[in-house]
Amino acid sequence: MRNRIFWGLFLLLSAVLLIASQLHLITYTFNFWTIVATMFLVFFLIKSLVYFSVSGTVFTLAFLAILYAKPLGIATLSAWTILGAALLISIGLSVILNPFLAKHRPWMRYKSQIKWEKKPFDGSYYEYNDDMKTVDSPDVNVFVKMGNSVRYVRSNDFHTANVQANLGSAKVYFDHVTVNDTATIKVNVSLGNIELFIPRNWNVVKGINNNMGNISEAGVQNISSDSPTVTITGLVSMGNLKIQYI
Repeated sequence: MRNRIFWGLFLLLSAVLLIASQLHLITYTFNFWTIVATMFLVFFLIKSLVYFSVSGTVFTLAFLAILYAKPLGIATLSAWTILGAALLISIGLSVILNPFLAKHRPWMRYKSQIKWEKKPFDGSYYEYNDDMKTVDSPDVNVFVKMGNSVRYVRSNDFHTANVQANLGSAKVYFDHVTVNDTATIKVNVSLGNIELFIPRNWNVVKGINNNMGNISEAGVQNISSDSPTVTITGLVSMGNLKIQYI
């Protein structure tokens, strides 16, 4: 559904720009590369808005401001000044809006039979300092903000993990986990870093949205007909996600 919303908004905005240019409502002269860069940035802007990504939205607007500094009358501002202001705005808005945006992000909450607001304590943390813990639970939350955390998950019937890193770093090890059928790992990276250490015999299905971030894999998988299926979903926005097969 979000993909339909994204492409719908993208096409509508393209139509508006086309009509405005033909009616000479836009007096700025575009060259080819400016148009290409604009379409690229508008692509990420709409995607950030659809997925409620604060950092993605702010930094995309910052790059658009740099690109159109002259017609906007801000040519006296350097690119680094604009990007520095964007970083501060992104941090400030993230701190204010994240609690409200969480309810709109499907990868930041439990679904179906799992209702995290009614669950007893199961290893869910908000971290501001470096720490290292072992979590013994089939359903795990790891929330890191402005810090570094390491989690060693242990479970004989693993179901779900929600991992969020906002201006921080999280490492989660699943090598002492048993998946009896299927499981889901939901990630949300915003100006941070997440490393998932996954058993190489898991059949990993990736459904991750990448918004100006980096997603990488390391190691070699060894999948057989008995391998459990684990789906990794979520959003990487101006951050890094690494899947390490062990």
